[in-house]
Amino acid sequence: MAKCCCICGRKLGIFGEERYKLAEEYIACYSCAQIFRKLKEFDDKKIIDKYEKELLGRLDENNASQEVRNLVENEIENIKRVKYEAEKKKELEKQRKEQSIRKRNEFMVTTGYNFEGYTIKKYLNLVHGENVLGTGMFSEASASIADIFGTSSEEFGKKISKAKEDAQEKMIINALMLGANAIIGIDFDITTFSNNIIGVSTNGTAVIIDTNVCPNCGKKVLENESFCTSCGTKIEKETK
Repeated sequence: MAKCCCICGRKLGIFGEERYKLAEEYIACYSCAQIFRKLKEFDDKKIIDKYEKELLGRLDENNASQEVRNLVENEIENIKRVKYEAEKKKELEKQRKEQSIRKRNEFMVTTGYNFEGYTIKKYLNLVHGENVLGTGMFSEASASIADIFGTSSEEFGKKISKAKEDAQEKMIINALMLGANAIIGIDFDITTFSNNIIGVSTNGTAVIIDTNVCPNCGKKVLENESFCTSCGTKIEKETK
């Protein structure tokens, strides 16, 4: 006896027909399997509701048993749950990305050892970043010609600047991973290797800084100020 779709009652094809297995003894035909596939494919709530209604309608038309109805309803809920979790994960990733961008935009760096108007709350660790690039034989030849005429090589300059930017960005990422919001004492080193290769490294100290503000009025206070210039409140210095 030919098997039938547990949802709509249609006879199942023998060869090559797409099916959807709800349980060992309950199989959905090609037509119903397509609806399940579309439920998984689309994210629009109206479209999902439409296909859900279509499946439930087929169950009613076929007078399907309560057991089959429960299997179909559970499968639909599982599909919705997976979609919800995927959407939630996507939203969390978006929030993390926005938070990372915000932290990066607010991140401060200096070759010095302090920031005016800020206090270093915590010294975290030494951080570094490296970048290696090839100068290319033609760039080197151009630089040699430029040196002969006493001019600087623009091509070399651009590559070094880009390498320093990339190295600094890697260092900042390493600092962000430590929970820092600033780096002090930044220093660059440039090393030349064989085969027209240049290495650029940078390092500094990752720190957590906070704005100096008056505890009374909230106005910004400079590091060397003992009194608030706005309200006159005495500023107590933290003991390190």
